[in-house]
Amino acid sequence: MWTRLFERLRPTPGHTRPDQLRPEVFLHRRRPEDVVIDVRTPEEFAQGHLKGARNLDVSAPDFPEKIARLRPDRTYYLYCRSGNRSEYATRLLRERGLEAYNIGSLKALVQAGAEIER
Repeated sequence: MWTRLFERLRPTPGHTRPDQLRPEVFLHRRRPEDVVIDVRTPEEFAQGHLKGARNLDVSAPDFPEKIARLRPDRTYYLYCRSGNRSEYATRLLRERGLEAYNIGSLKALVQAGAEIER
């Protein structure tokens, strides 16, 4: 009985939690209509970001207003320098009913083969 319960609770391949994806899974699964959001500061974003990413600074006072304007028919993938800020931001998007995933750190994404632009 307990074994079956733990099997159901075990993350599926590519997931650490339902709202997180490993970088290589994100790179395989990403579609053109999906939205990638870099939640770092504009200064960090300018130093290099994932190709096609939008910058929405999670520490900005207007972050809640900006995420309130996001389209509910899109899938959102969020990242930052370490994965901590994007984890928090992902939770906020999910609380608004949006399909959002934390894809972790920029470093891990680059190591998995993601393209960077400046």
